[in-house]
This record gives sequence, structure tokens and C-alpha cells, in this order.
Amino acid sequence: MQPILGLRATFAFSVILSTTLVACMSFSVATTGAASVDDLEAENTYVALYMDHMTPYQEDLKAFAPTADNPGPCNKGGSKQGCFDADTRVIADLTAMLDALKSATVPPRFVDADRLLREALAKNVEGLQLRNQALATGDNDLWKRHGVVLDEAQKAWAGAYAAFPEDHRPPLGP
Repeated sequence: MQPILGLRATFAFSVILSTTLVACMSFSVATTGAASVDDLEAENTYVALYMDHMTPYQEDLKAFAPTADNPGPCNKGGSKQGCFDADTRVIADLTAMLDALKSATVPPRFVDADRLLREALAKNVEGLQLRNQALATGDNDLWKRHGVVLDEAQKAWAGAYAAFPEDHRPPLGP
């Protein structure tokens, strides 16, 4: 009789092991490099703040994209007023994000990303303000400068996003 009990135990063990393996494969557990629960909570709060501001910003950027019946307000065929108005909305989005970041707790792993993000936001605001000044005054030097500043802002955006830890990078990039 002993061999039958051994077979039953082996069978039961196999069933339990198989069930456990299937359960583990069915659920994925996110891992993080946060050093503590407090750091993880700060990272989650920071990412939520980031997303709260990036979402309307991304929506407002859609106004700049050309469509079949609209070249985009700041492209050839667009209007000065349309460009100025679109810039003004985006400046408000970026300024609101900068203001929100001033009161945010910056998690230790986000320090570099936060610094670069603030730099990108400030450069972007500066570039759009220069463009609006150029549109309002017809100043070609301001127009040329705005392009250089916006290029710098794009590089800063890319650097900021890349500086977020890979395991907790915000889902919406610049």
C-alpha cells in the first residue's frame, strides 16, 4: 500500500505545483527600484502630477498638427492669430506644470529628471513667448531666436524623459 500513497502524494504535489505555476504566470507583479515605501509613494504622486499636466498639454498640441483642411496655425497657410492663440494655450499648460512642480516632493530617483523637466518647460515657455512676441511685432530676430530656443527645449524634453527611471517612467512622453 505504501507505493499508492507515494503516487497519490506525488500526484497531489504535481497538481499543486502546476496550479501555482499557472497562477504565477497569470499575474504579473511590477517591481520598482524605489528604496522605500515612502519613495514609491512619492514617485507615484509625482507621476500622477506629471500626467495631470501632460494630458491637457498633449491635447493642446494637437492644434498645431496639420490636417486635410487645416495646415496648422503656425505652419505656412496658418494664421498669425491662430498661432498666437495656440501658443498662449500651451504656455498656460506649461506654466501650470512648472507651478505645480514647485510644490511637489521630488523622489530621490527623479531628481535629475525633475531638473531637466523644469529646464525643458522653461525653455519651451521662453520659445513660445518669443514666437508670440515676434508675431505681435513682426520682429524677424525674435522669430529666428524662438526656433533655436524651441529646439533646445525639445532636446531638454528628451533628456528629461530619458532620465526618469526605466521602471517608473511616466506613460506619456513629451
